[in-house]
Amino acid sequence: MRPGGSWLYVWLDVETREIAYVGATGFDPELRAYLHVTSEDPQLGWVRATVPQYDERTLDVLAFELPDGVDQAAANQVLITCLADVGEYTGVSGAASDLRNAIGPVLQALDNHRGMASQESAAS
Repeated sequence: MRPGGSWLYVWLDVETREIAYVGATGFDPELRAYLHVTSEDPQLGWVRATVPQYDERTLDVLAFELPDGVDQAAANQVLITCLADVGEYTGVSGAASDLRNAIGPVLQALDNHRGMASQESAAS
């Protein structure tokens, strides 16, 4: 089996509309979805290993092909972080959480600096 592009995919619970899983793959998304629920190897069957009651739920899988040149891992982390930031996804990976924690102070400092600069401009 050869890679078939670069994809992001989101698993949605049909009943609750909650996001159950977010992932990325270089393989056909249908194949990857199949492996997620059938493989006993947790590295391949990630949904099976991590999503509670995956086998009792109806899950839709939405797949999005990435344009050439887009870093798949980076796109996946950004998607996960964006969804988590708006409260849409609670299954944040340790890496995404670490990234958010690392950049949070940077974003706060930028906001603070901009606020001070605006106040100084208004006072002049």
